[in-house]
Amino acid sequence: MTRSRKNKRKSVNKRLGLILLLEILVFIGLLIGYGVYYFNNAIDMMMTDETSKEEIDVSEAVTETMEETYTTIALFGLDTREKNANLTSSGVAHSDAVILVSINNETKEVRMASVYRDCFMEIASNTPTTQKFTHAYLLGGPTCSVETLNRNLDLNIKDYVAVDFNALSTAIDALGGVTINVKSNEITNLNKNIEEQVQVTGKYSEGVWSAGKQTLNGTQATAYARIRKVGNGDFERTQRQRKVIEAMIAKAKESDLATLNNLVNEVFPMVATNITKTQVLSLASGLLDYQMGESMGFPSARSTPTIGSKGSLVVAADLIHNVEYLHEFLYPADTDYVVSDEVKRISDAITNETGVYNEFSEKHKTEEKTQTNSDE
Repeated sequence: MTRSRKNKRKSVNKRLGLILLLEILVFIGLLIGYGVYYFNNAIDMMMTDETSKEEIDVSEAVTETMEETYTTIALFGLDTREKNANLTSSGVAHSDAVILVSINNETKEVRMASVYRDCFMEIASNTPTTQKFTHAYLLGGPTCSVETLNRNLDLNIKDYVAVDFNALSTAIDALGGVTINVKSNEITNLNKNIEEQVQVTGKYSEGVWSAGKQTLNGTQATAYARIRKVGNGDFERTQRQRKVIEAMIAKAKESDLATLNNLVNEVFPMVATNITKTQVLSLASGLLDYQMGESMGFPSARSTPTIGSKGSLVVAADLIHNVEYLHEFLYPADTDYVVSDEVKRISDAITNETGVYNEFSEKHKTEEKTQTNSDE
């Protein structure tokens, strides 16, 4: 039996596959100045997934509140380096990062839950198999990834946005950089990440040599968001990602049309989605009222065993309680949710295969959520 109470954090983006809320920049650009003509042309730059959403399986446990009060979108960061790769297809890339975005349609609060790339799940394929979640995108593209999330986490996701690993740094450079308050204990790891990115991308960047509030370019800001070995591991890295998101939104709001047009031209060809133009307009209509809420990592209670050929895993301990807590976090207005028989079955199967048992406790409810309203 494998049991561990250490909150070891797994790399959500081992190969720079960092996914952030790029579509929010789209909405901001539209609200600040794009008319319908420019909107249509901008959306047409993205890779559009024509797969019918009606074919995507959702959980039987979905409640009326989840469907009517909330909009849930899956954001995927992919590890492909191939230019012009079709991000809507299988066999192209792993999802090195995934963020579940829950938007309360009434209050406009936005909450985010990062699903660790090595999270052990039952992959939604013709012959279901347990694997790291990151493999779902490679095996069956975005449809398989979304259905895997729905099956294992009792969700009703049908919409997704996917980007390759260059998109974040490109977006930040198009905005002219972002303002981040860098702490002194983050500088060493920040520069290590910059060096790695320069080696991978071939795009040179200066390091960051002093602490304090300063403007970071795309490579520097992406490296900052990837810092893992300072503070509370991936949990604190999620906070840094949130700060980068908020800084991008702030910069986009004050940018002129020429800058936004450059952002669209540079970044949109790296984006794939099945969200329709009508949906984008609907989401954009309330953007100025959106408020960034808390974020968390999933699973909250977990162990990190290494199991044969499946390698080093992040295993929910156990899946039932972790999924219940995820719903409590993403959908606080939903009081009718009861975990499905499917999740119970998968939870038992994962326990039998890994030997990881229930370690969920009240402490995970206080340790896993964050709020980043300050730079302290």
